[in-house]
Amino acid sequence: MELLIIILFLTGIVGAVLPVLPGSLITAAALLAGMYEAESFTFNTWLWVIVGIAVFVADYLLPSFLTKLGGGSKRAAIGAGIGLVIGLITGPFMIVGALLGAFIGEYLEQKDASHSLKSAFMAVLGLLTGIVIKLAYTIAMPIVYYWNVVS
Repeated sequence: MELLIIILFLTGIVGAVLPVLPGSLITAAALLAGMYEAESFTFNTWLWVIVGIAVFVADYLLPSFLTKLGGGSKRAAIGAGIGLVIGLITGPFMIVGALLGAFIGEYLEQKDASHSLKSAFMAVLGLLTGIVIKLAYTIAMPIVYYWNVVS
């Protein structure tokens, strides 16, 4: 069971960067599995699992929120997500793909290059912010787990 927990934690960290894996949910599942094995469910365990779910939800809302904050449309946020995935498939060009996707999506909507560029940067900022938050959570949870259960 310990090996499964380690694999889940590592997969969660990878999922924090790769948009096809729900990193924070996988990490929360690893935390629950570890606490189940140790038979030590506490209020803190449930709190961290809820935080993981909140991080998952925030990760999907941030790009759209920041894009709209920058004056962009939903097409820019969708384009950023599509560009991110295409960039991921074609190599280490996730951010460039997201930027281009958001720019193209917004340009199709507004036909204004400067406005589209601003929206694209805000969409990418949302994606990067989500990645940073997921990384913080997915890296911190194995530390919390091993601090509380193993030691």
